[in-house]
Amino acid sequence: MNRKIKITSVCLIFTVLFFVFSIPAQAKDKILIGTAISLSGPYAPGAGMTQIPNYKMWVEEMNAKGGIYVKEYDKRLPVELIIYDDKSDIGTAVKLVEKLVLEDKVDLLLPPWGTAMHFAIGPVANKYGYPLIGPTVSSEKLREIAPKIPYFFGILNMPREQSAALVDLLAELGVKKVALIYVADGYGIEWTGQMSPALDHKGIEKAIVKSYPLDAKDLSPLLKTIKAADVDALLCMSYPNDTFLITKQTKELGLNPKLFYLGVGVAFPIYKQMFGGPAAVEGIMGAGAWNPRVPYPGAKEYFDRHVKRWDKEPDRWASAFTYASLQILEQAIEKVGSLDRKKLRDAIASETFPTVIGPVKFEGGFNVQAPGEIGQWQQGRFEVVAGKDKRTAAPIYPKPAW
Repeated sequence: MNRKIKITSVCLIFTVLFFVFSIPAQAKDKILIGTAISLSGPYAPGAGMTQIPNYKMWVEEMNAKGGIYVKEYDKRLPVELIIYDDKSDIGTAVKLVEKLVLEDKVDLLLPPWGTAMHFAIGPVANKYGYPLIGPTVSSEKLREIAPKIPYFFGILNMPREQSAALVDLLAELGVKKVALIYVADGYGIEWTGQMSPALDHKGIEKAIVKSYPLDAKDLSPLLKTIKAADVDALLCMSYPNDTFLITKQTKELGLNPKLFYLGVGVAFPIYKQMFGGPAAVEGIMGAGAWNPRVPYPGAKEYFDRHVKRWDKEPDRWASAFTYASLQILEQAIEKVGSLDRKKLRDAIASETFPTVIGPVKFEGGFNVQAPGEIGQWQQGRFEVVAGKDKRTAAPIYPKPAW
């Protein structure tokens, strides 16, 4: 009798297990993704150019094919995106990300705009186990904390690579004397921290090294000082609003350095329109660089889709990096076959992903390759001019006068 009971019990257990493992995963009808990003405040121009259009376009593209295929559910799941305005305020951003996680219960997060915001949000995403691929953060300090936030990944080229490429370019072109100014924000401070000793190493004189406040309204006194110093190159580690301001006031003052480099915003297509068309910005250099002529599958097609969808070109700084981060997210979901965030994080950390910026592989949380570091406007195109082995065109030097 006891033996029959045991056999019956074993059979019952196997029957239950069979049914448990035969039942499909709990019904799910969408992938809910959230982001807190700057729709207002000083970071809004950058967010509105680089990330938000690409977030929206990618969601539309995913849904046009029925969503992202998730093996666990054996179907494509459409994507729904929640966007909150962080108002360019770090405290607001942190609260909104926690709201997305704890109240909205999003499946995945997309990052904010800018270095300072990424520093604030990276640890929060890590705390809740959400992989985050940052396309608009350029920071060496991230390397120091990367082991503590393994869910965070930096896809954009970092200051050490870009600074080295820029200084090498200055030396190649024979620049002897520079003015170096920077926005007093994480991006500007870190870039300058890399640039300054690199210039010293190459024997390039720094006539002026000076910071200015975030969202400055008038930099003409500083620019007049630079004009009087008669430098070969003006190097500006700037964000979009100050990039536009510096360009405008430099032109008004007749400040004509042989080499004119600015940070974020130069690669925006609106930049060449703001100052009178392509001829007006000929020879100006900026952070980047990517253009649709880079030798990677899908680059030109992505550029054309962006133009068709938004009636404007993507910027040549971080738009393509943003789109590449979304390509990685889609590929990781399909490789893993689920929305398990730990598995997604592990896949992102270990796999190589074909994207519009080339094959992306993260080592220690950072992308180890980029299509270019420095770009230059030439006849309406933002050409890659550094690193030297990545050029899509030879650099113009000196820059044509205003």
